[in-house]
Amino acid sequence: MVYIVVGISSTIALSRAKEVLHCTTFFASYFACLMSSASLYHLVYHSTATTPFNEADLTAILGQARNWNEAHDLTGILLYSQGDIIQVLEGTQEEIQYIFGRISQDQRHFQVVKLSDGPIRERNFSQWSMGFRVVNAHDFAQLRGYTNPESDTYLATYSENENVSLHSLLSTFITEEEVRF
Repeated sequence: MVYIVVGISSTIALSRAKEVLHCTTFFASYFACLMSSASLYHLVYHSTATTPFNEADLTAILGQARNWNEAHDLTGILLYSQGDIIQVLEGTQEEIQYIFGRISQDQRHFQVVKLSDGPIRERNFSQWSMGFRVVNAHDFAQLRGYTNPESDTYLATYSENENVSLHSLLSTFITEEEVRF
């Protein structure tokens, strides 16, 4: 009997696959190789909106991001305030580089500057969230994936992880009246 295992994405899944398949050393090495090529990666960038986004623009961006990210196993956060954008993306390096290439060409913003990128041990944002100031907060609170950036728990999960300087940058972006880079 032959088993084909596709999409192993965690150490637990790899361990279970080895148990189920009673892997030989060859298969164990093969799956370990798959795991290393699919390790987590992050990218953080800052950009400036070509024109200020309104409520409808932000709703459209939220919908597009949620659909794309779910289909490509990407997580992260997008912060918007007075024309400034900071986004953190998490996923495989291949997916992150592809989407960042698309983001860099998006005409809705300019001066796209990569602030940080590299491997990460775990996701800091397990669900896609999007933060921005809104006119009608109640309506946006009903949208899946929206988190109010002024909420005390907005960055709570992220602050428990090790990248303190990035957390500080994101916290400043949320709390400052206007942030310019």
